[in-house]
Amino acid sequence: MERRNRPSPAYGPVRLDRIAEPLLDPVVARAGFSSTQVIAAWPEIVGPELAARSRPEKLRWPRRQAEGEEATAEGATLVVRAEGFEALEIQHMSSNIAARINAIFGWRAVTRVSIRQGPVESRSGTAAANPGTLPSALPDAENAAADERLATVEDHDLRSALARLGARVSAATDAD
Repeated sequence: MERRNRPSPAYGPVRLDRIAEPLLDPVVARAGFSSTQVIAAWPEIVGPELAARSRPEKLRWPRRQAEGEEATAEGATLVVRAEGFEALEIQHMSSNIAARINAIFGWRAVTRVSIRQGPVESRSGTAAANPGTLPSALPDAENAAADERLATVEDHDLRSALARLGARVSAATDAD
């Protein structure tokens, strides 16, 4: 009887990244990333505080050269979504961000950083529990009054932006 060489199943604990990487690769490939490395290393690339308010969305590669056209050495453009003034900070850090990502890949993969300003989902997957209400950082009475004033704003995006702005202004004045 001939015995076939079959891989034996792994017993015991298995690192989660070894299970998740093959499952996530097709998803991140659609966004232009070759792997989850940039997404997973984002807090180390930009720092934990900035990483909480921004995220890499996709790598936009230059179009392929047709036959007879001169090849360019241009790398990809990293598209980053950032909230508020974090967009300005990312713009300021763009050359450092590109250099850190290129160090991960080991070659000059990213040559530009493009920023899209807008709300960023938290690590738990939601932008805000209820975008029409202010965070619980406000006292209940102030939160109720703010919700009442915001209820008259018909545009959902505007109401959400005003709620975030009010929460940040209130947090900034409380910190002073």
